Amino acid sequence: MVDRVNIQAFIYTSNQRTTFLLLKRTLEKGGFWQPVSGGIEKDEQPTHAVKREIFEETGINEIVQITDLQFTYTFNATKDNIKMKMKDICYGVEVLSLKPVSLSLEHSMYKWCTKEEAEGYLEWEYSRLAFKKLLSYIDIKSDQPEISG
Repeated sequence: MVDRVNIQAFIYTSNQRTTFLLLKRTLEKGGFWQPVSGGIEKDEQPTHAVKREIFEETGINEIVQITDLQFTYTFNATKDNIKMKMKDICYGVEVLSLKPVSLSLEHSMYKWCTKEEAEGYLEWEYSRLAFKKLLSYIDIKSDQPEISG
């Protein structure tokens, strides 16, 4: 039995060059880099949770398309000192262009990065697998600039 269902949303833009957004959790929340992620609320549709979490964690609300990556995974974690079995549903989310990001209190930094940088920043195996799944859905344009926030 799963105690909590989450979304994981990889934001990217293919406007001029394909670039991906990653967020760095605060040290209190682990200090690792990740895509947008968060719990699906009661009676909420997963794609609505994607839009809500993206806005809450980045301030971005102009979405071109949401792609279900057909990739889910379960894992054990502790949230609020309670051990839980969680399930993540993974999505790719295209935005029109690079946007400044308004971080939530959960994150300390953000970075718009190349495919190679994103692969290097992602700490968790399942996040890397979800990212590879996203790459199989999109056309990567090369010679990408490094843009930090």
